[in-house]
Amino acid sequence: MKLRTKIALAMAGFMLFLLITSFGVAWLVSRQQIVDARYDVLRQALSLLEEDERNRQAVLSLHEDSVVLERQSNGDWGIIGGQAAEGLSFPVNFGEPALIDDWFVIATSNGLGFAFQDAAVSETLQTLATIFLVIFLIAVAMTFVGSLWIVRQGLNPLRRLESTMARITESGTLETIDVGPNQDEVSTLATGFNQMIARVEGSMEQQRRFVADVSHELKTPLTVIEGYAKLLRRWGQNDPVVRDEAIDHILTESRQMREDLIEPMLELSRFAALGDIEVEQIDLSELASQLVERFERSHGKHVPIEAEGIWAGHRDSLQRLIVIFIDNSLKYATDTSVTMTPNRIEVRDHGTAMTEEARARLFDRFYRLDEARDRSGSGLGLAIAKEVADLNGWKVGSYANAPDGSVFFVTK
Repeated sequence: MKLRTKIALAMAGFMLFLLITSFGVAWLVSRQQIVDARYDVLRQALSLLEEDERNRQAVLSLHEDSVVLERQSNGDWGIIGGQAAEGLSFPVNFGEPALIDDWFVIATSNGLGFAFQDAAVSETLQTLATIFLVIFLIAVAMTFVGSLWIVRQGLNPLRRLESTMARITESGTLETIDVGPNQDEVSTLATGFNQMIARVEGSMEQQRRFVADVSHELKTPLTVIEGYAKLLRRWGQNDPVVRDEAIDHILTESRQMREDLIEPMLELSRFAALGDIEVEQIDLSELASQLVERFERSHGKHVPIEAEGIWAGHRDSLQRLIVIFIDNSLKYATDTSVTMTPNRIEVRDHGTAMTEEARARLFDRFYRLDEARDRSGSGLGLAIAKEVADLNGWKVGSYANAPDGSVFFVTK
């Protein structure tokens, strides 16, 4: 059963309950009012008969079809006056008005009774019941049809979502759906679906660009390795100089491909797969001492670092991000210096002046300045820094350091 049918049936069932309840109450109240009006006549007759038995003629004038009853020897009540047929009897209780078929009856304690026939009451009640039944059936039918229409209109985005997902499954082509002006839960679901499709499209586009960039970056080292391998096979067996040169170049290219491309790519994937980030209190002075020692040992250069305060965050992420900034500065600039505070870290240098367009792309994957295309890097370092910052909720960026050079920063 379709969802809209289920909802329509549920709404119709609820309306059915409301109609039965309301019509039932209306029926009981209407019947009670109609019957009570006749019971008032019976009570007047009872009062007159108990007051004086000689009031029989006055009692008969209360209703045009009234009769006076008298208790028979067999215990039944028989008519002793009026227009009704002789021999009619009623089983009634003393002093209590009663409706028997079309007859309204009441009996006194002195053996007398009063009754009148009023067929209009039953006809009125039957007509009222018929009207209620017809209205009830029409209301239920209209409720079901109206519910179907309302649900159908309300679920339009859901049906469009269903058909869109079916087309995506069949064709493999991503597409979004038109949400429309309504702002309800189904429209919210459709909006969420469109946002998901947009993210999937972005991820697929990024993946295609990533694969294309990796293929492009691998082409050069693989071509070099292939060339020296052919050289080694052709002349390396007989010429030790050629053999050693070819082996050295193959090892160099393999090492650069691993260190500059494969390992950074794996690092990007590792940071992207991290879950919850552990936040700790990082002593910036202690971290600065470790970084100074590290670059003196690995690069043979002293990097001045001014640091004070505590940085709350993931230690490995912050350290990796600063190392990338400093390493990038040492490769392509001079006069590298670092300033570290609890809310902002800056790496300054003097080097190549960049246009705003080039600076805006510094954190893109595989992007390198033309001056940097000496194959000394893969263009993934700053992209990794951006990934690390996004993962921790930090902001990274760069601006010009007058008169030349750059300032790379990370802030919370």
